[in-house]
Amino acid sequence: MKQECDYLKVKILDQSSREIILEIKRSNDEIKELIKSTESLKKANEDMSTEMKKLEMSLKDTVPWNIRDEIKEILDEWKDIDKMFITTRAANHVLKSIKENSCVTITASSGVGKTATLKHVALQMELEGYDVLLVTDPDDIIKFNNPKQKTLFVIDNLCGNYSLNQADIKVWEPVMERIKRILSKELSKIIVSCRLQVFQDEKFESLSIFKSCVCNLLSKSMCLSKAEKASIAELYLKTKAHEIADYYDLYDCFPLLCKLYNENPVLNITDFFQNPFTVYEAEIDKLKKKGFFSKYCALALCVLFNNNLNEEILTEDVNEETTAIIENTCEVCRLDRGTSRLILQDDLNSFIQTFLKKEQNIYKTIHDKIFDFLVYYFGQKIICCLIKNAHSGLIKERFLLERQNNVDKFITIVPPKYHQMYIQRMIADWSKGEVNDVFCNINMKIPQFRKKFLCCLNELETSYQRQLANTFDQCRYKELAPLMLAVQKRWIEMVRMLLDMGADYNKCDKNGTSPVLGACINRHTEVVRMLLDVGADYNKCNNNEWSAVNIACSEGHTEIVKMLLDKGVDYNKCNNNGWSLLKLAGRAGHTEIVKMLLDKGADYDKCDDNGWSPLKSACIAGHKKIVRMLLDIGADYDKCDDNGCSPLKLAGNAGHKKIVRMLLDKGADYDKCDKNGWSPLKSACIAGHKEIVRMLLDKGADYDKCDKNGWSPLKSAGNAGLTEIVRMLLDKGADYDECDKNGSSSVLSAIRYIRKRKQRVLLEDEEDLNECYIWRTVQSSLRANTTIQCT
Repeated sequence: MKQECDYLKVKILDQSSREIILEIKRSNDEIKELIKSTESLKKANEDMSTEMKKLEMSLKDTVPWNIRDEIKEILDEWKDIDKMFITTRAANHVLKSIKENSCVTITASSGVGKTATLKHVALQMELEGYDVLLVTDPDDIIKFNNPKQKTLFVIDNLCGNYSLNQADIKVWEPVMERIKRILSKELSKIIVSCRLQVFQDEKFESLSIFKSCVCNLLSKSMCLSKAEKASIAELYLKTKAHEIADYYDLYDCFPLLCKLYNENPVLNITDFFQNPFTVYEAEIDKLKKKGFFSKYCALALCVLFNNNLNEEILTEDVNEETTAIIENTCEVCRLDRGTSRLILQDDLNSFIQTFLKKEQNIYKTIHDKIFDFLVYYFGQKIICCLIKNAHSGLIKERFLLERQNNVDKFITIVPPKYHQMYIQRMIADWSKGEVNDVFCNINMKIPQFRKKFLCCLNELETSYQRQLANTFDQCRYKELAPLMLAVQKRWIEMVRMLLDMGADYNKCDKNGTSPVLGACINRHTEVVRMLLDVGADYNKCNNNEWSAVNIACSEGHTEIVKMLLDKGVDYNKCNNNGWSLLKLAGRAGHTEIVKMLLDKGADYDKCDDNGWSPLKSACIAGHKKIVRMLLDIGADYDKCDDNGCSPLKLAGNAGHKKIVRMLLDKGADYDKCDKNGWSPLKSACIAGHKEIVRMLLDKGADYDKCDKNGWSPLKSAGNAGLTEIVRMLLDKGADYDECDKNGSSSVLSAIRYIRKRKQRVLLEDEEDLNECYIWRTVQSSLRANTTIQCT
């Protein structure tokens, strides 16, 4: 065999063998090619599956792709910034709070670290699997909400930087209830930062959702500790940190000061931390003294454009108004009016990282605190230019004509010689459609200023007055009319003047709220009277079909209701849920209004869309006087809702004894059952209202009447362990052996209750069990050879 093998090794192949080997080799090559092709197809299939999943996810994504990309880009920037974040007890508390609550508000003054904490916590929540979405408009919370995805909505600087106005609140009102419903599902959360002065404004109370969990970074439990400040100083100041150890507590904005010095380390560190804004003031003064007028002008332009200077203003064609603003600013900063805008752009770029930053082609200060300082600085230097040319938002928030108590130190007080110029600027803004900025101007909160402002309006030509009175906001708050704003703010004299100027007293806002309805919401009787006297439409409803009289009845504005009824309002008009005026007033317990409506002839049996009558609403709310009035006038005391619930059943279930007595005395059907077969007696038994049970039994209620599942009052009371009610029912002769649909009797239910009770309170001996009346009932029934059936 060995010889044969050796021979074959060296034997020359014949033609047929050679062909076979070549065929095998070709086959092997083909197999390798097939394997390679299969692997390539497999990878292509995997790639296709991945792309399909991405496509499927994008189709399900509630956030448009362009906004999603923008948010991702911003979050990536936050992650870089977060590398310089020192974790503090405040940050840990905020993180714990947002995990435990659906909405958290971080508040403090400017520069304390609200935004940095907000960003850090948002990034931590992203690691927990939350989809972090940055929003500015409350409507986006509705649009972007995904009911199947854990989502954290993030809002920085809620309601602005300086002051809160009614229009900011109005933006939230239409969606607030929907947002509350979203948060109740527990998958979505909201975290916001808010300046302390805005948060403490009394108008902020209406944004109750943001009051539910508040983290004040200046509070004793959350303010920066000495050790935390030292860590922040070491991070930003390195070897210089020890030089400012004595100045840690001079300013609340210590973290900001560390960051600002890190970005401009050429400043004298001890001077800067002792009085930072004096240092900045000296730096800007130097620009002017040394002739760097274009740099000086560049910073001034940031102020005039309200910290929102678009690069396109300096590089593209602009309108005449913008051109005039730039030229006027150049002139006041000692530059030629025709100075190239590109030179100004270069100077703006030179301030990046010291005073400014550029985000999405917008120049703005590196921090709001720097902008506060710049506004104040230029308010002292070029106030005339600012009054004439600055953005209306700046005019609204940053200037006061008279100093007030507790005013922010960066507010500019306008010298008396410029008062008239300032008021004329406000009127000019009004004529351009900046209505909200005029009416929310911080000076308008001061009665003496409003009086002065009204005098100036009164001196205008009649045609111009009429034009102003009917000029609506053309910016963020479209369709908001001057009259509506004056009504919301309860400014009687302004309302009177606007009506005299020819304002449209029926003009509604975007929610359909008319001036009359707005005055009713604000409970402003005098304004309502003025509007009615000029012929305002008092039947006009908002988008939810609520009219002025609906609101007045619901909120208990008695005098306003009387005025509207005297005017001839429809007293049977219902809202979008079919609620009549009588039901609204009765449910809320407004006795005097109910009496007025009944005296007018209101339909006392008119039901809402769910079949609830005014009587039923008053019964469940426990308003005895109103129930008495409705019964005395002839209201149907047996009228049931769509579920078959009678007023007696609901009053009994709620435990309103006197109302139950009134209904029974009137002859209410005490055996009337709802659609589930629940009688008034059974409802009172389960609720444990002993006196009501006794009243119903004394009246002759059927104590053996069972519901659709065969449960009798006795079985229900025994199952709930209500001893005294069981005794009352047995004393009346209730059938304790009657079984439900499952064959379980009242006695068996009692035994089950005893077993549960024994497990719960560890009743070990017979003596404890004998103390229970229910148990004695079971024993006596067993001695009487009662059959206990069980399935």
